[in-house]
Amino acid sequence: MNLKTLFNKPEKNLDASAEIKFIIMREGKVFILGGGPGDPSLITQKAIEVLKKADVVIYDHLTSKELLLYAEKAEKIYVGKEAGKHTLSQEEINELMVRKAKEGKIVVRLKGGDPFIFGRGGEECEFLYENGIDFEVVPGISSFYSVPAYAGIPLTHRDFNSSFAVATGGSAEGLSKLDFSALSKCGTIVFLMTVKPLDTIVSNLLKFLPEDTPCAIIENGTTPLQRTIKSDLKNIVKESRENKISPPAIFIVGEVVKLREKLKWYEKKKLFGKKVVITRPANQSLEFSELLYNRGALPILFPAIKISFQERHKKNIENFIRYMEKDGYGNSIVVFTSQNGVKNFFSYLNQMKKDSRIFAGKKIAVVGEKTAEEIKKFGIIADIIPQNFTTSELLKILKETREENIFFLRAEGVKNIEDELVKSGKNVFNIEIYSIEKEEHSEEEVKEIYNISPDILTFTSSLSFLYFKEHFDSEWITKRTIACIGEVTAKTVEKHIGRKPEIISQKQTIENLVEEIERYFSEAKL
Repeated sequence: MNLKTLFNKPEKNLDASAEIKFIIMREGKVFILGGGPGDPSLITQKAIEVLKKADVVIYDHLTSKELLLYAEKAEKIYVGKEAGKHTLSQEEINELMVRKAKEGKIVVRLKGGDPFIFGRGGEECEFLYENGIDFEVVPGISSFYSVPAYAGIPLTHRDFNSSFAVATGGSAEGLSKLDFSALSKCGTIVFLMTVKPLDTIVSNLLKFLPEDTPCAIIENGTTPLQRTIKSDLKNIVKESRENKISPPAIFIVGEVVKLREKLKWYEKKKLFGKKVVITRPANQSLEFSELLYNRGALPILFPAIKISFQERHKKNIENFIRYMEKDGYGNSIVVFTSQNGVKNFFSYLNQMKKDSRIFAGKKIAVVGEKTAEEIKKFGIIADIIPQNFTTSELLKILKETREENIFFLRAEGVKNIEDELVKSGKNVFNIEIYSIEKEEHSEEEVKEIYNISPDILTFTSSLSFLYFKEHFDSEWITKRTIACIGEVTAKTVEKHIGRKPEIISQKQTIENLVEEIERYFSEAKL
């Protein structure tokens, strides 16, 4: 019996024993991916593309948490190895990669730095090969040259040297195999994983190099927590201990270290070392995080809220579209109050096989520059954009328009200018198309924020502050610098902690909020 005959038979005549099941199995694949040295902006474009299509991300201790935001839909498995603490052995990690790949999944093994430079990437690829798993290597920026660059130390310079060597201090066995006599002739020497074996490394180098040879140890390189101790071979061990240098750290030896005082640039950034809590939803934190990193600040992700899109919201959109398609509603203005509203609305609109033509004959208003940019992606240029991007300015404009019907597409339970518009004679309709809910956090996550002791807390809405406050006591909050977007959020903060936030962005954008944070601390230093 051929397949055509089988599928042409009525279902009731099919014998159970003759059923044929077609199972389409997607072939799994593993990407051994280098995540860079710490600064998430040093990730490669290829790595971002791979993370976005990942089903599973298996990540290490030294990988930046911001990189996980690119893999929004992936299962995330932490297999970090810290001093004295291993969540999984290397053998278990290998088996995990194979198991997930055999399930037909795209697996990303996310490692710090470059996976083929002291990252055991070669060993993992061997295991995948032996188990018949397809794999690909995505190189990353290695810490051995990027960390010194962030500390203002070039590996080569024509006035000092034309060669360099890289070694690992990761194990006593590895150190015993190093030819320190040969290394000492290489110009610049870089040692990775050096905190514990620093004494041994230095004592071996002193057999072949002068005591006054310049050197430096760099902790948490390429991150806002970077610290650099510049010294000479005779004193570096003592100074490292006095300053309590801890992993991860890189040790660099050579005349090029002298250039640090001229070339150090990273520590001069205006917000260098400032620890900033971001309370936005996780999937909206990446841009904010990048803006802070670019100014030398350390973003700390603690989303207080999350965006939820439920069946009731879909029903509201469906009813709203029916209104739009009826005659008699050409005398209308549709207001989008946020990027979230735009994204949720048009995503579901497309699912309904409809597009922006439903707004024919209606005016579109937006609150915020980013909302205007978001709706432009769907072929709509807003008719009404408040000049200072505030709802109070929008109220003034809407009161003066000739249109009588105003539809707000917004979050559930949120109102601000509707009552004033009704008083002015407008017909106002609130269409709730998503909800803002509290993001839950474990005691360990809250404790981690307390231990980090951030300098700045940021809030982009009243709800983000109110939900954040449920995790932290008011006295602790008042000891931090508070930065928020808009007077409404500022008043909510003031009501609950008894003082006005130090930093208030009048524009409804995170770019302006970061600019105001930078301005505040620049003025404080004057």
